Amino acid sequence: MRCAIYARYSSDLQRESSIEDQIRKCRKYAENNGWTVLDEFIAADRAMSAAGTAGRDGLQTLIASAREIPTPFDCILVDDTSRLARNLEDALRTVKILEFHNVAVCAISQNLNSADKSSRSLLTLYGMMDEQFLESLREKVHRGQEGQVLRGLQAGGRCYGYRNVPIEDPMKVGKYNRPAVLGVRLEIDEAQANVVRRIFDMYGSGLGLAHIAKTLNGEGVVSPQTPRTRAVRSWCTSSLFELLRNERYRGRSIWNKTQKKRNPETGKKITRPRPQHEWVRAEVPEWRIVADEQWDGVRARIDKVGGGLPPSVLGGMNRTQQSRMYLFSGLLRCGDCGSRMVIVSGSGKRGYVKYGCPSHRYRGTCVNAMTIRRDRLESQLLGCLNDRVLCPEMVEYAVQSFERALKDRVLKQQRAELTTDKTCLERQRHELRAQAARISEAIARGGDMESLLDHLKTLEAKLRAVSKRIDACNPFDFAVSSVAIRNTVLKGVQDLKQTLRSPDVSVVRTTLQRHVLELVLTRGLHEGRRVYFVAGKVQPVAEIEDLKSVMGVVARDGIEPPTRGFSVRCSTS
Repeated sequence: MRCAIYARYSSDLQRESSIEDQIRKCRKYAENNGWTVLDEFIAADRAMSAAGTAGRDGLQTLIASAREIPTPFDCILVDDTSRLARNLEDALRTVKILEFHNVAVCAISQNLNSADKSSRSLLTLYGMMDEQFLESLREKVHRGQEGQVLRGLQAGGRCYGYRNVPIEDPMKVGKYNRPAVLGVRLEIDEAQANVVRRIFDMYGSGLGLAHIAKTLNGEGVVSPQTPRTRAVRSWCTSSLFELLRNERYRGRSIWNKTQKKRNPETGKKITRPRPQHEWVRAEVPEWRIVADEQWDGVRARIDKVGGGLPPSVLGGMNRTQQSRMYLFSGLLRCGDCGSRMVIVSGSGKRGYVKYGCPSHRYRGTCVNAMTIRRDRLESQLLGCLNDRVLCPEMVEYAVQSFERALKDRVLKQQRAELTTDKTCLERQRHELRAQAARISEAIARGGDMESLLDHLKTLEAKLRAVSKRIDACNPFDFAVSSVAIRNTVLKGVQDLKQTLRSPDVSVVRTTLQRHVLELVLTRGLHEGRRVYFVAGKVQPVAEIEDLKSVMGVVARDGIEPPTRGFSVRCSTS
């Protein structure tokens, strides 16, 4: 048996050596059974939960390797079933996928081998136990966090304005032989607390969120968090808005406002609000940073302006009714800082809604102060798509790209099939040669000469036939007819051009999101006038439903629709 090994631990509170221990145990098991461990197929996921399979690169790499032809290993060794999954559905599905590719799963601690007939019932039993352990652990953690909150301690992560101070028990040993941590209390960070008080005073005096953000960024005040999508760390209106609503600053803890649920389709965790009757409240006077007068003044102003989110977090792809009116929202990026361009001015009553860079408008961290009217940008971009992109040259480019991709796909599939056939034939030839050798030995010992010679002749004939088939195992080239491809691409382009002329904004917007990739707007001058140079890519055919089979090959499998870059100059006036 050729063995791969998979190891995993779920939390950074566990030891890194846990991986080494699991691998050593798997190696010992393989050695006792006379199996071979393939070092290149030893994979591990560190500090990864087994509640889902998403993000577990080690496991996904082994599953991808198992799909190769020929399969490089015969089984995957794990310490126990909980290393593979703590979700019954994931465990059964993963084992089923591997079994389809003739790869078994061996759980050493439970002595379970998925190749055995009784393995499915045992795997179901152990899977239920692993899943129940995770549910029980989740309930215990939640109960423990609630107790910490009621005692006035911190149950979450960091909060701007405070520092986390661990409460240690010198009588117990924890991680790295240090005293065990019984909880975490918040201690006011005076430098950050002064910034918080200043933000409350500025907003209470009537200054806007964008003005406050620009002031703090201009003075170099470090923002609470590092950016996820921007290059520069900075204050923004949304973070200020949340800061002004954080009741910790008035000495009150509110916990359990949200819950995280894992999306079974994507494996991602989604945060959802809990009903207010489930919230846990506790008064913690030592947390207070702002006075009641400051808090009440800010709340009064928030209620006066409507209590909604600031302008910078409106829009997006489809989050609000207003954003669905704009064709290119979510697709535009600033060429200076990389931020997504948003609507920064205009009510829309006269068509003077303008796109601009939010990092300049709301943060003051980008030099791009240029705006462009939405109606002008949309008309120029749509005109470019119709006249310069969705043209005969684009159709020809897409057809040639499809032909090359399809040809590569067919040849790859042929090589895989022929490799499998050749492996089987070589094994058969080896067996025939071994039989012929044994017959030759029998003839040499003086056996039944006539029958042995007849048998030897039969074997030699089979050997010649097998050798001939092995020699024929070479990929053959072919000419892919471009008629079906051309018709499909042409139909896709025509449908796209027709859809872009539709009066239904939502239909056009959805189509653009499927076909047009990111658009980068870079400032420039043309004949003394300010312009945006827009560069992007377009997919004329986003889905290939009509090319499901060409010469018996599934065209969609492994073939991405071709994209082609384009650029256009958009005038701002």
